[in-house]
Amino acid sequence: MYQNYITGQTEFVLNYDYNVPKNHLVRLIDTFVDSIPQEVLLEENVAVTGRPLSHPALMLKILLFAYSRQTYSGRKIETLLEENLPMRWLARDHSYSYHTINNFRRSEHARNLIKRTFVYFTMALTDHGLIQNDAVFIDGTKVEADANKYSFTWRRAIEKYHAKLRGKTASIYDELVEKQVTKEMKPEMIESIDGMELMAEEVEKEVANLDEAIKQEPKIIKGGSVRKRRRRFLKKLRRQLREDLIPRAKKYERVEDIFQGRNSFSKTDHDATFMCMKEDPMMN
Repeated sequence: MYQNYITGQTEFVLNYDYNVPKNHLVRLIDTFVDSIPQEVLLEENVAVTGRPLSHPALMLKILLFAYSRQTYSGRKIETLLEENLPMRWLARDHSYSYHTINNFRRSEHARNLIKRTFVYFTMALTDHGLIQNDAVFIDGTKVEADANKYSFTWRRAIEKYHAKLRGKTASIYDELVEKQVTKEMKPEMIESIDGMELMAEEVEKEVANLDEAIKQEPKIIKGGSVRKRRRRFLKKLRRQLREDLIPRAKKYERVEDIFQGRNSFSKTDHDATFMCMKEDPMMN
């Protein structure tokens, strides 16, 4: 036998049991935030006119519980406030729009509050004997980082693209030498950022000289101006150096410093290295 299934009938239900289990995470967050002194939670400069602001303690509770559920979007947090029973209990059945949530966590007061909350949380763990400050144990355990799973950077790819960039720079250097624009440089100097900057500066000097020479030319030249064609060619090389090759070279060198001998790292957490797990999101 099934329960009565009539969804269209008007019902009048009184629910007096609006609670969560005693060992639920929201109770821990609620107790912890209430233990933080009020002078830390409250902002010093608060407007006395207009609609009252949401209390920082309540907003902090909402954010801590949402982050513990890997929910970081303001719209998804707003949905949690509407649909999740523990979140509604924690927020005392208050509802906030994603604008209010995002405005709070973007504020300078919220940034300072999060930092000080971490200090109070560490102190609470110490008081309850859950951590010890006199020793740090490192046993080689690898823990999955709370980083974006699809933001990793591979060392092999960076090395391949950096090699292609060096080849492109060398070809530009050969063209500049052929056009008698730049001076002879050592091979290792050509591939460095300083060498690329030097080439760009010499191209800019040559373009400036051509500008002055073109001003002295007659308006109509049979067969076109050779100097204008040379200037057009050099401007193209200058644009490649300034807007493409030099920024990419700086980016690749910065990324190679982050690797520190590893084969990959996460863009959102540079300490994290890609590792195949049993439940791999890339289905490896």
